[in-house]
Amino acid sequence: MGLSRATTAADINAAVIARSAIYTQLARATVLLVGGRPAAEAPDRARATAILARHGQSLTQLYVGLQAAAVIDRQFPASSAAVVAGPARWLRRAADAIGVIGDILASHVPPGQTPRTPEGLAVRAGGGVQSGLADIARLTSAAIMIDVALPGWLDQRRDHLTEIYRPAAEAARWTASSRLSAVTHELISLGRGQPRLHGLDVARPPMNPAPAVSTADDAVTAVSAARTWMWQNTRELTAVHLQLGTQLGLAVRVLSSAGHPETTGSWRQAAIAAADLRATPPIGPARDTAAELTEVLRWLRSLSKGDHGGPGGRQLQQISRLNSELPIMAATLHKGLSAALQRRDLFVRDEGILQRPVGSLIFRAAERWRPATRGDDVVQDLTHGLVQGQDARSQRENRSPLSSAFPSPPRPRTAISGSSSAGFDPSSGPTVRRSR
Repeated sequence: MGLSRATTAADINAAVIARSAIYTQLARATVLLVGGRPAAEAPDRARATAILARHGQSLTQLYVGLQAAAVIDRQFPASSAAVVAGPARWLRRAADAIGVIGDILASHVPPGQTPRTPEGLAVRAGGGVQSGLADIARLTSAAIMIDVALPGWLDQRRDHLTEIYRPAAEAARWTASSRLSAVTHELISLGRGQPRLHGLDVARPPMNPAPAVSTADDAVTAVSAARTWMWQNTRELTAVHLQLGTQLGLAVRVLSSAGHPETTGSWRQAAIAAADLRATPPIGPARDTAAELTEVLRWLRSLSKGDHGGPGGRQLQQISRLNSELPIMAATLHKGLSAALQRRDLFVRDEGILQRPVGSLIFRAAERWRPATRGDDVVQDLTHGLVQGQDARSQRENRSPLSSAFPSPPRPRTAISGSSSAGFDPSSGPTVRRSR
């Protein structure tokens, strides 16, 4: 703004509108992050000044200041993006970018709804919220610097337009001279050293065909994409996902714990039980998800065939990175199991009966399948394996495995079961026989 002049009315209108949109989008991001409006209502600037003058309640002061800063006592006509230039263009891009921040948050923690992802549950448990508020405060501080320059940029023309845009200049002067800047510095200070929201790492959707997995980074990316999609689309999970997910958890635990029974029993029980289930084949993105899990499983089995019959030290370090995904994977599979049972899309083998084909003297055992119920042994074994598979550290600390999406977030109020491990040879085929 210091290097350019306000030229056309279209540019000025666009700049003023985008400036207000920036504060509106920052206020929206604040509401999404903390799970509701910090203030009962959006006050006018006089009441906002009084609230900002208080000590404490920095969150409420931030929200009130953002709401008041966005208000201009006059409406200006919008301009098309094609004709906007200069500072207005960059302000509009900034408003759009902050809007994307809000959209990403809303995909995890939609307002008034249950969080849709494990990361959303972690945010609602307090993980990353303080550092997220600090990030919003930093953006607010940058917006205030724009308001410092805005009145001078609007007054450069010194013609009849100066009076038209006086309400916008007054709004900018209020923000620049208010105590909102001090509140942002306070929130930035409180956010130092806190777990970052960047830990969300929004997962991409599964791809078709499945990308090749050759490194731990590839494996973590594929597993994160698969389990996020499965969490958001639990009604599309089939027996294939349950089988691949439990075999994946089993392989990771076997390779990282040398197959010790005390650390692999839960995943082993879940994998054996899942192998006895059948369902309709997955289609579309559900098939892509299964393909990605299959590719990760192939990579894990290749690691088990090292020079000395097992993975080396560096490979073990790579595999350990997948351990943090296992509790959330177990919670996702448990959720998908419940949904599949509810829609009667899981089948178990029924007791065989003897049938004699027409014209034959020999009776043959006919294989029959029926919809699975919660009372079936195989379903109970699978449920028990997923629920009891919570890792040892979470059990000791009584923590939800979903909180591992962030480093040391506040302890959630409700524990959500995860998964520990199981033990089958990851170099063997996917079929696991069940014995009674």
